Amino acid sequence: MDLAVIALSARPLAASAARAGLSALALDLFADLDTCAHAARCVRVHKKGGLAFDGDDLIQALHSLSPPGLPVVLGRGFEQDTALMQRISERNPILGNMAQMVRVLKDPIALAALCGHLRIPFPQVSLEAPSGDLARHPLMEKTIGGLGGGHVQARAEGDLSPPAPGSYLQRKVTGETYSLVLVSTGKDVRVVGAVRQWTAPAPGAPFRLGGGAGAVPLPHGQGRDILAAVTRIALACGLVGLVSFDVICSPDGWWLLSADPRPSAALDVLDVAPLPPLLALHLAACGGKLPQALPAHAAVTATGLLYADRDVIIPAMDWPEGVHDRNAAGTLIAEGGIICSARATGPTFEAARAGVEQRLAAVRRLTGLAA
Repeated sequence: MDLAVIALSARPLAASAARAGLSALALDLFADLDTCAHAARCVRVHKKGGLAFDGDDLIQALHSLSPPGLPVVLGRGFEQDTALMQRISERNPILGNMAQMVRVLKDPIALAALCGHLRIPFPQVSLEAPSGDLARHPLMEKTIGGLGGGHVQARAEGDLSPPAPGSYLQRKVTGETYSLVLVSTGKDVRVVGAVRQWTAPAPGAPFRLGGGAGAVPLPHGQGRDILAAVTRIALACGLVGLVSFDVICSPDGWWLLSADPRPSAALDVLDVAPLPPLLALHLAACGGKLPQALPAHAAVTATGLLYADRDVIIPAMDWPEGVHDRNAAGTLIAEGGIICSARATGPTFEAARAGVEQRLAAVRRLTGLAA
């Protein structure tokens, strides 16, 4: 066993490890068919609450299945539980950014202060009832450390109440959302690519993530300024490995929305030839090494998510080509849960996304979901 990969869904990390020729122990909340196929060993960890690790179960699994000192790469799932990161690091070295850095960058007030110091545009935020200039603008309410956009809500006009516990208010900005992925040694960076995102709105979750496609250029001639800004954050914070930054772009300007000091969901889109395996890049960067340059992507790759609009039991079926995160027949997917993802490539963003939608439509038909 070369390393362990741990995330809410470890499949992209396990797939990148396999592409790099590494033998991985994968721990996540699903242990789906694809993760099991890519990993040397794959184990499902118990959930706590809606979509979070049962920390004690995760630690027990890691201790039972890995030797002390086995390196660990962490993906999504620790933004709201950095104490669990600390518990992991006491036995297994984390190859990536530590718990303290995650706490800082997922704290909206700390990130706003950092952006102010580095002169990076960042929408005004507050943990308290809006007042002054903030009260005169449309607002969004977001969960601190929230994932996937399902936690984001637009505030009703005139609502001047404080945010819910564990949430914050942010001035609303509009435009197209992108995730820019870098690989960093803390002293130098390379650009992996930018992913343009789209939403899959649902009742109560109007900004739920639908998918993304890349590598694509950042729009409106803003790429150079955005890259310079996120590079300043990476170097000021000494970030290592794969990191990503979500930005929103419009003809009137751009704003940083969030920083993720870990491999992100964009791995699924950008970890394709002719680029080398991104997990290998991550490990090398954690050791202070970067390639002189990275090749350009040969095409646009898109990945989209299929959510259950009702409780669904996965039937015995032949999954369409290009579908990932497949669950075994008989698995219950609760309403709002993710049934699968699909990936497709094309010469443009629009063509790649259309290919994804065709594959997701096929799964809808096979599972009896609404068209």
